[in-house]
Amino acid sequence: MTEIPAYHARPLAIARPQAAGWRGALHLALLIGFLAYVFIGTQPFGDPSAAQRVDGNPLDRVAVLGLFALALAALAVEWRATVSMVPRALGLALVVGFCLASVFWSDHPDLTVRRGILLVMLTVVAAGCAAGVTDLRRFHTVLFAALVGIVLLNILATAAAPGVAITDLGVRGIYSQKNVAGIVAMIAAVTAATWTLGARDSRRIALGLVGLALILLFLLATRSKTSIALTLLAFGLIACAELARRFGPRFVALAAGFAALGGAGLLAAFAASGFDPAGFAAVFTGDASFTGRDELWAFALDRAGERPWLGHGYGAFWDVGPGADPLLRVDPGSWLGDIEIGTINQAHNGYLELWLQIGLPATVLAAMVVVVQLLVAARWSFSARASLTTAWANGLLTLILMLYLLHNLTEATLFIRGVPFCNISLLAMFVSMRSRALVDARGARGKGD
Repeated sequence: MTEIPAYHARPLAIARPQAAGWRGALHLALLIGFLAYVFIGTQPFGDPSAAQRVDGNPLDRVAVLGLFALALAALAVEWRATVSMVPRALGLALVVGFCLASVFWSDHPDLTVRRGILLVMLTVVAAGCAAGVTDLRRFHTVLFAALVGIVLLNILATAAAPGVAITDLGVRGIYSQKNVAGIVAMIAAVTAATWTLGARDSRRIALGLVGLALILLFLLATRSKTSIALTLLAFGLIACAELARRFGPRFVALAAGFAALGGAGLLAAFAASGFDPAGFAAVFTGDASFTGRDELWAFALDRAGERPWLGHGYGAFWDVGPGADPLLRVDPGSWLGDIEIGTINQAHNGYLELWLQIGLPATVLAAMVVVVQLLVAARWSFSARASLTTAWANGLLTLILMLYLLHNLTEATLFIRGVPFCNISLLAMFVSMRSRALVDARGARGKGD
């Protein structure tokens, strides 16, 4: 009979780090600290003013410095994993380095250097977390447990302080707005779903389903339309992947046929709308303006055209002080001119936002970096060498990066410093860089997981 490793005997075995002694404790502390910073932050219920966003949060600096120190130690301890990530991370390093280098042509170099350094440090922290991952299932379990705990915290906080946590637009929980809460719930939902599908016994399956139910309850309460829609899309892809795993090439061919028919139908509908993107979108959303985003996008596109190749400097367009706010230059007659200065601090499109800050070529490179790591994770999620648990762990990485790219069509989180979706996507990219080694390591221990 195959002996089951000790840490598989319990549904959630994350208390003991897999690596022995202080090294394992270091890796677990760094990962838990990073997840707490990303999904809870230093100011729960905080809604900083425009002036506070310009100055930054001293508590954030202390937290990031502490995590950065732990990450440097983790990278040094796991130097072999660090060295193996270096060639795979060159594109990512180039994007992050370019963000910091934009200080030389930034409209606000003092803000760019501070915000660029924050991005660099958080990137190093994500790399340190990935270097300490020795088992994909254990990593998946830590994410699942942490996110279920964070959602429970949000539910309890909402019950304890409904006047603060519930807004007219939806439940925001401990976050600054409901869209951030929706992002967290969306990531938690795909984490719980993939973790449950990777489970091999009834106890863990039941635990996963209970956690998923709580997460979906919170997601629906946020009323974040984008996150809810993307979660449904992710669940559809998860279902297709599971059916493909069970039924093989025939199902894949059938799904591809339906996808082709659906694509042809959408193309025909687009042609019937006169190839009008706004009119075509209105068929599905009921709002051709995307809740007023069309005017904001037009304004941002016009400003991006002023400096198309290098941008205005990383972090040097929004949140630059009331006297220099870009919306002071908005054309008369637009609703943007009626909004209080500082209320809008993003272009509500991640690609357009990054173009504003670092130029079009660097933005294209940034998107390609994410796509490459998405494809790497997808490859290993379908590899015959991957066990069930490692396949679904890589499936989670694939989904996080796919949702990251899609979410940036209406929100701005693409390489935006300190934003939860950016931070967790950095971690997903670094872990995907180690997918091959982790899949092979799991295989060497046997697939009885």
